[in-house]
Amino acid sequence: MENKYFTSVLERELRFALENRSNEDVRRCLCYVHKIFNMSRQRERTAGQQSGLLSDPDLQAFCHTKSNTLLCKLREDFLPCMVASSELQVYTSTTTCELRQGYTSEMRQGYIEGLCKQFYTNVLNLIDVTVSRNTSQIDSLTEGILQQADLCSIYSHLYRIQCAEVEQIKTYLTQKETKYPLIVSGGPCTGKTVFLAHCAKQADIWLRDKDPVIVVHFIKGDNDTLKQLLSSVCQQVAVSYGQPLLCIPKDISQLKEDFLNLLSAPSEERPLVLILDGLDQISEAYKSQSIWWLPRSLPPNVKFLISTAPRKFGILQALKALYTDQSQFVELAPKERKDCSKMLTELLFSSKRRVTSGQQIYVNKALNDCSLTLYVELLHRQVSHWRSDVEITGDSVRKGVHENIKWFLDQLEEKHGKEMVSKAICYLTLAKSGITETELTDLLSSEDNVLMQFLPQEDLPLKLRVPESAVEKLLLDLKGFLVRRYLLGSQVLFWVSRHFPLVIYKLYLSSDKRVQEIHNAMSNYFNGRWAYGRAKPLIINQGLTTQTKRLLSPPQAFSNSPLVKIYIDRQQPSQPWLFKSFFSNLRKTHELPFHLKASGRLEELSRSVMLSLGFHQAMLEAGQLNELINELEETSQLALCKELRLLASILRSATCLLQSRPADLTMVIQIKLLPFLDIFPDLVSYAKQIYQEGLKKCGVSAVRSSVSCVPSIRTVLPGVDVSPIVDVLQTQCETIAMLLDNGCVWAWKEDVVDGYRLINSSDLLFSSAKSAGNFLMLSTKCNRMLLCNMEMPTLIYEIDAQKPVTSSPAAADTAVQGFLIVNSRIFVWFRDANYVRMFDLNTGRRLGQLECQYCVTCVSCSSNEKYIFCGQEKSTVSIFDIQDEGFRLVMSSSSSAGTCVIDVLHSELRGEMSWVDSFGNVFVWNIQIMVEPTLVKECCNLEDQQKVLHTEHSPENRTFLICKQAHIVLWDTSSWTVSDQFKAPRNRSFIQAVLSSNCSLIIASLENCQFLLVWKRITGQCILRLDIGHTQALKMIKYQSTLVAIAANGFLTAWDLDLMLGASSVSKTGIKIKSVLVSSQGEHIYTTDGSDGVFKWGMLTGTIEGCFCHGDPVEHFKLTVAGEHLVTSDSSGDIYIWKTDTGENQQRIHGNHPSHLLITPNSHFVVSLCENSFSRVWKLNSGHVVCKIHLYLKNAVITPESTFVLGLHKRDLLAVSLWSGCISKRFSCSSESDVMAFQPLLDYTDYVALITSSGDLYTWNLAEETICQQVQLCVPSLNQLDLFQISSSGTYAMISTAGATISIIDTLNGRLYSLETTAPILFVSLTVSGSYIVFICDAESSNCVCDFHSKPVLKVVQASNGRNVGVCYLCKNPSALTVTDDSSIYVGFEDGSVGIYVISDEAEGRVNVKRHINQIGDRQPYLSEEPKRWQSMESASIVWVDSSTDHQQC
Repeated sequence: MENKYFTSVLERELRFALENRSNEDVRRCLCYVHKIFNMSRQRERTAGQQSGLLSDPDLQAFCHTKSNTLLCKLREDFLPCMVASSELQVYTSTTTCELRQGYTSEMRQGYIEGLCKQFYTNVLNLIDVTVSRNTSQIDSLTEGILQQADLCSIYSHLYRIQCAEVEQIKTYLTQKETKYPLIVSGGPCTGKTVFLAHCAKQADIWLRDKDPVIVVHFIKGDNDTLKQLLSSVCQQVAVSYGQPLLCIPKDISQLKEDFLNLLSAPSEERPLVLILDGLDQISEAYKSQSIWWLPRSLPPNVKFLISTAPRKFGILQALKALYTDQSQFVELAPKERKDCSKMLTELLFSSKRRVTSGQQIYVNKALNDCSLTLYVELLHRQVSHWRSDVEITGDSVRKGVHENIKWFLDQLEEKHGKEMVSKAICYLTLAKSGITETELTDLLSSEDNVLMQFLPQEDLPLKLRVPESAVEKLLLDLKGFLVRRYLLGSQVLFWVSRHFPLVIYKLYLSSDKRVQEIHNAMSNYFNGRWAYGRAKPLIINQGLTTQTKRLLSPPQAFSNSPLVKIYIDRQQPSQPWLFKSFFSNLRKTHELPFHLKASGRLEELSRSVMLSLGFHQAMLEAGQLNELINELEETSQLALCKELRLLASILRSATCLLQSRPADLTMVIQIKLLPFLDIFPDLVSYAKQIYQEGLKKCGVSAVRSSVSCVPSIRTVLPGVDVSPIVDVLQTQCETIAMLLDNGCVWAWKEDVVDGYRLINSSDLLFSSAKSAGNFLMLSTKCNRMLLCNMEMPTLIYEIDAQKPVTSSPAAADTAVQGFLIVNSRIFVWFRDANYVRMFDLNTGRRLGQLECQYCVTCVSCSSNEKYIFCGQEKSTVSIFDIQDEGFRLVMSSSSSAGTCVIDVLHSELRGEMSWVDSFGNVFVWNIQIMVEPTLVKECCNLEDQQKVLHTEHSPENRTFLICKQAHIVLWDTSSWTVSDQFKAPRNRSFIQAVLSSNCSLIIASLENCQFLLVWKRITGQCILRLDIGHTQALKMIKYQSTLVAIAANGFLTAWDLDLMLGASSVSKTGIKIKSVLVSSQGEHIYTTDGSDGVFKWGMLTGTIEGCFCHGDPVEHFKLTVAGEHLVTSDSSGDIYIWKTDTGENQQRIHGNHPSHLLITPNSHFVVSLCENSFSRVWKLNSGHVVCKIHLYLKNAVITPESTFVLGLHKRDLLAVSLWSGCISKRFSCSSESDVMAFQPLLDYTDYVALITSSGDLYTWNLAEETICQQVQLCVPSLNQLDLFQISSSGTYAMISTAGATISIIDTLNGRLYSLETTAPILFVSLTVSGSYIVFICDAESSNCVCDFHSKPVLKVVQASNGRNVGVCYLCKNPSALTVTDDSSIYVGFEDGSVGIYVISDEAEGRVNVKRHINQIGDRQPYLSEEPKRWQSMESASIVWVDSSTDHQQC
């Protein structure tokens, strides 16, 4: 009895918190014990002060003695036991009081301050320990599996009433053969979810003789789409059975195939038990096709359980039609009243309550009316409030689940306050995936009306929040209906029954404004708007506190206002995307986009979240790359459509890389995004974030990317797997209609990527279809004609177009060839018919018929909608006036060609009519006088008798395209002249061709070709190949800025035409780059590719500005230091001098065929070295020969002082004077050694470093002719000495490469070491300063065939220690490498493009990158301009003649 009534509140709270808890929970607790000595005097004084309260002295003594005893017992017995058993952290401090003063207030204050500091430090340590234990964040697949397992455990614990249907489930699972899934149905609150969770837990016991794989998925309404469901199930099954982990395909039909294929993986020893709960809860977008993906029959060793509501969306009826065996359907029966009564008794007993016999009568009656488990739970809450002396009637018991939930919420409002309860349950309901207790407290603290309840009576604090205890009390009352689960590393609260949210929406969230307010508040919270001490205003009554007037200045200013605004820090936490330990803030990444979208803050969502590098990094670090891509694609349907789709496609293309190396995100974006920044300026700020972050993480930055891959969206129609597409139609409402061979019609739009069946009726099968405007005209196989408005697909008219108007035999029934809609009239023409029928669009009433001379082949309308042009066979066009609801024949014109007219164009401004016949001939007529047309121009090619396959007219660009099998012709419609022609590739035939939006590109599909070709019209160069992925394109459809290629097997591939334009801005010569030169100012690049031209590139634009054209292929070229002149030589042996700014060929010199060209550093002289003749030193400005060198110098260079030409001759290194051509100095080795390689030291102009065949590295002083031996090299390192390079100071030298090894020498320390790379080296260079080694190596061996893993890689390492500075994925095959003095890297590629990269590991490189960052977005959008072509002189302006003396000296 004493233990029960004489236990302190402190002890009860400690026992409640610590007893019967896991060691892990206890270790997270902190306990502080404060011992105070010499407290007797203090206690006596306190007792004296309280003597008035306790009049009995014996009682006083007993209380003080007892409380001290209880405290000592707690401190000396209970806590030490807890420490010994569970490692509870206890901190003890002691304070000794003076006998006279006792425990003073100063001592108390000092102890409190020290306790706060200690507590803060301990809590930080606890957080660090917890976070460090979870730093290895799990991937999204594992996270999904854990979430479903956690839900299964939660729901299974709610199984309290035994169901007889469990035996049916057990029988089904233990059967050897099961052909169909078992379908569980039941009405609301019947416990389908809890029932299946219980069965999932029991399945291991029922199948104890086997090792079953149990996959459970609880579908969560709008958060679960069919694609997400199938992806999760497929990946779980694949992992469980050791199958290859599938990449999530874009199209849902492929997911279905993967799902069905994986069902064959289970074995008899390891059967698969697949449980899907809530099939009726799949997201709205897929409800119309929520059954098609299910298997028609199950393979062996597969058990499939599905639950659904009986009458929702007709899913149960569809399942019964799919699975005809009715024994496979189980309906959960209502619970027995006695079982419910027993459950209620147990609940009352656990809460130490009971009901009287009189009250039990009404309870039994209520349970008879409703025997649902949730109702029993709610009834328990209601009955717990009854007292035994209260009279209960039938009206006292609430009827139904929803009424009881309302009553329960009302009780909470009375207890905790209406504002606090309403806001708390709204936050709990509208959170995307639950909410943590701390977040709930923070959110309630941000609510003014809630915080007002906790304002102090006197002084207003500068910081205030809702007490955690108040929130905890509310959550304790919600216990049982609100449960905790682990999600993304946090313990969140969520409603265990979906009926609570239904009632909450009805009571508190019935208005859109209220819902938006809650989403706004949650957006502000997860965005950290009120974090970092930012005070939020609180509007209160001025007379509420005495402190208010003191805080306001001046107070008299508010004397007439009853309300004032006070700024109070609500102590909200910061919300970074990534915490300091690079641990992702998953709560923010998961919740913020959802609430911004729900609150309509789309601008903030798209720019501050979707275009935030921090958001992308957090998602990648958390292993949620696929979720990031999905977020970008979903948001693209709301804002920044093209920009976000581009980012999503870039991330998808690098999935294999980013999943293993998230830190490479900055490099991936730099490489893939750069070409498109001029097209999409909204991505400029994101690109700047990328570069700023790249400077921190990677020592290499791509400042000019040559990667021009155009991303695509690929999908497949679910209904095409049984029947191919036979016709494709385009409408003006951006919808593509496809007619299948089986008579079905499907439609596709960008925002419905999986397509949908247009007319979902098995009674209507169509034989043909035509389109005009937003309408489709469908011909059924039973000769009916339907007109469908694609903007309102449910609106369908039937037109009686087959009945002839006259008795003319020409008006017999025939197939529709096309139709045209003008205002509210429909014009329909038929195959092999010479008439056009008119109908009223609104009523379907026939208006008349236009009679023509020959069979009508095409119909068009004038821009003013006054005239109809009817093209016919035998080169005839009839013009009808249809104004004023009537029609009359105005005139009919014909030509002598006698061919079929396929297209008629009308220019009202020029009074001109043009038509094109089936062979591509063009006829232009003057119809200013309509009744007297005059043939103005006739363009016929009698030799070309190929039929026209496709035409396209672009009035804005005055361009008309005609596509034939062998070629494409472009006409300029302003003068009707041929502007361009393109031939099909060898042994290929065109199918169709279309123009880009500005007509600068031509996109063509070819026969038996799995890709489209893109030509740049201005250069005639084929610049892109667009992969279709399967067979040839059946048809290409273009609308606005999107191109869609449709294949007969149902695959649709879409590209953005603006992205094509951006990709075309990446200049290419089309031939492999062989050499790259860069001007010293860094403004221009010059390249050769083995052709007869040297290309000049603009550094800022990255485009080819011009080409220096030669008579023969270029062999050598050199640039002066200032970049003013370019000296080249071609295969004929002629030398050319060019002015680089104007392109003028100043001199063309004919002489000996040079094998090498050199220009002196002062740019005054040129040395043309000849291998088979003498070499010349001549003046650059005049071509005058200064002297001749009669010995051939190998690997020759000019000294920095422009004094000597250094080169190898036989076994020696020679220094030849530029003034006389004579040998001035010679370095010779011993008789057993040769000079193998050399290089001048740029920082020490008199010195040359050289290597001999014996392995000696020397330094030769040219001025003093002294020699210093520095290092002895091993002979194996002397391979490929042509690559020998040394730094300007001579500190480091790169000797040679062999396979994947680079040999480096540290000349100061005389150390030779090797740098091992991961793959064979293709190109290598040492920077001028010697700090870095730049090399390109092959990609490492990998099963992945993406560009990142299959193409060579650019790497930079530090020469001194081999430290990896940076890596850049080239994504293409390189062909040349040049490194300049400012640490810029220029890479030429095999496709004729050039990429520019910068080593940003040092200060100069970072300055270059920052300068580039500042220039991003400043350039003008790319305009198609043909590069200039500067022609050379036709003949030599200078001829060098060799004398006989010269030859004798040679």
